[in-house]
Amino acid sequence: MDGFRLPPVIEEVLDASDDACEVKEEKPIMLAQTLMAKGRETLEEETVVEGEKGQQEEKMEMKEAESEEEEQGGMKDGEGEEEELEKFRFQMEQLLLELEETREVSQRHEENFMELQGVLEEERLASALQAESFTRQIQRLQAQLRSIQEEMNSLEEEKESELEEVQLELRSTQEEVLVLQQAAEEVAAERENDIASLQEELCRLRAELQRLHATAGAYEQEISTLRVEMSLKNDTSKQGQAAQLQDEFVSLTDECQTLTNSNKRLSNQVEHLQQKHDTCEDAYLAVRTEGQENTSSYISLSQSGPDLKDLDTSGVQDEVSILTFQLKQAEEMAQKVQKQCEGLKAELEELQHLYDRSQKQRASLETELQSCKAELHKLLEGRSKNCTRPSEPPVLSVPFIGLIVVVALIWCWWEELAS
Repeated sequence: MDGFRLPPVIEEVLDASDDACEVKEEKPIMLAQTLMAKGRETLEEETVVEGEKGQQEEKMEMKEAESEEEEQGGMKDGEGEEEELEKFRFQMEQLLLELEETREVSQRHEENFMELQGVLEEERLASALQAESFTRQIQRLQAQLRSIQEEMNSLEEEKESELEEVQLELRSTQEEVLVLQQAAEEVAAERENDIASLQEELCRLRAELQRLHATAGAYEQEISTLRVEMSLKNDTSKQGQAAQLQDEFVSLTDECQTLTNSNKRLSNQVEHLQQKHDTCEDAYLAVRTEGQENTSSYISLSQSGPDLKDLDTSGVQDEVSILTFQLKQAEEMAQKVQKQCEGLKAELEELQHLYDRSQKQRASLETELQSCKAELHKLLEGRSKNCTRPSEPPVLSVPFIGLIVVVALIWCWWEELAS
């Protein structure tokens, strides 16, 4: 056990079990001592009782001797002797009562002694059972101790193996660190080369920035001129188109009105011819009724009537057919004019929609142009403020690309309006 030490928890358990064993071994010893002390006390009491009994017997003997001496010395007075006899009897009765009391006390002490002996036996049995349980606990703890020792040995072996693995990993990491240091040195050299190349690129970009500033000024001038031209062209083209469409609309409305008037006139003529046709048929019927009265006149009228009827009806039908044809042409013309009017209205609405959309695009382009101008202004201000810091590269892509996009949108819009 010198080279191997148990964990503190197991040592505390063993110490506690040893203390419990000592306490439980001391308990029967203390009980035996108390029982022995009680037995001694009972023996002393019995000896005291026996001594008292001896003293009482001695007193009785002394009293008997005195009574005998008094009897032998002379019995002077019979009454005195009787009184003494009564006294002796009374004393004998008291002594007998005391003797019975002492016997009862001795019996009670004997009973207590027997009870204490039974308790002592029970305590001995309990202590024996406790000793057996303690031995079992000790054996179980010893088995646990052996298993813990085996686990500790296995853990030590595992720790040794882990330490060996960690040492191997440490060596490998040290080698990797050396490799990384070499790589870092190479990267530092490459970075220095990159810094030199970036400085050259910075100088080139500065020159390009100056060129872009110049082109930006030129683009601004061109954009302003384009805006002026576009506004003028847009206003003139829109005004001309609106006036032309309005004139066409007025002419078409006039033509539609004339066609409706002619249609009404033709319909009135058709109604008039229809009325004439109805009157001719009425005259024919009247002549036919009159012919029934005179057969000769009926024959002449019936022979001449069909000629008149054929002439009148053929002329009326021709006029009606001509008028119906003209009416159909007028209706078709009115429908065509109506369709043209609707188409012109649709074109006018589409042109209005295109005009509104172009105005919106123009407003959006103006806002984008203002934002590009603001970005260029900020870029110029940043350039003027950061001119003393050459290490910071300027931001070139955002305003330049925005300017190109704005110019492309303006060009597309202009081509669309021109088309």
